[in-house]
Amino acid sequence: MSESQKSKKKSKYIIDSVQRKALTGRIYTILLVGSIIWLSGEYLFSFLFSDLDFTGQNLFYYLMIVIEEAILFISFFFASKSNKKLLSIFFFIIFSFLAGILSLPIVIFTEFLPQVHMFVSLSVGANFIVYFTSLFLRDKYFSKGYIWAHTILYFFGCAIVEIIFIVIFNIQNLLLTIPISLAYISIVSLVLMFWGARTIKKIENENWIYALFKILGMLIIALVLAVVIVIIVLIIIILAIICEGNFDLGGLGSRGSGGIGRKKKKQKQI
Repeated sequence: MSESQKSKKKSKYIIDSVQRKALTGRIYTILLVGSIIWLSGEYLFSFLFSDLDFTGQNLFYYLMIVIEEAILFISFFFASKSNKKLLSIFFFIIFSFLAGILSLPIVIFTEFLPQVHMFVSLSVGANFIVYFTSLFLRDKYFSKGYIWAHTILYFFGCAIVEIIFIVIFNIQNLLLTIPISLAYISIVSLVLMFWGARTIKKIENENWIYALFKILGMLIIALVLAVVIVIIVLIIIILAIICEGNFDLGGLGSRGSGGIGRKKKKQKQI
């Protein structure tokens, strides 16, 4: 391998000041705000519609929102590709808020409302880790020679988010919840950091809003994969518990289950 090839390989994730300003000052900020909007929408929709009859007309409305989300994502693509920043941000905000309603079937048909709250909260936590890492390092963020600074701050951020996560949601089943939550935090934060650095380096004409779209697209792919893995793990655990004759998922989380409580009260009244 020649010296130029080695230099190119080593600098694959090293970004310059202009790229760093766009990534840390704009993209990370918008993604953090978007994750908070997503969490707010998820809490709002689960509170308002947890007792909804998910059939007929209501099912039709839900499917329309799913289609609208797809249209918003496509519209975000074309607007960002054309470097229309304000329009792109508008599509992104609406897309983030309506994403909170997509988990509604899980809330209605299962007792996993606390787990849904926790899962979306982890996305906010991962965004905070990356945002404050970049904010703390400033011009040293993804600069050559600062790998240990990134590593220490990353693990410190994971520890803080995990502690807050356990306290807020009153986690009891630590052996199950901590590995899953850390895995998801790592997926989101590492995508933001490494895929973000590679993406911003490849964007032409300083169209950072298009880089935002590409990073969001990768985050959605990572989210889908994470959901699939979590579902598989939960199915395995449920099957194991059923085989032992002790089916109880209450240990995964105890807060945020207002909708479930209302359903049980209604059943008792009937």
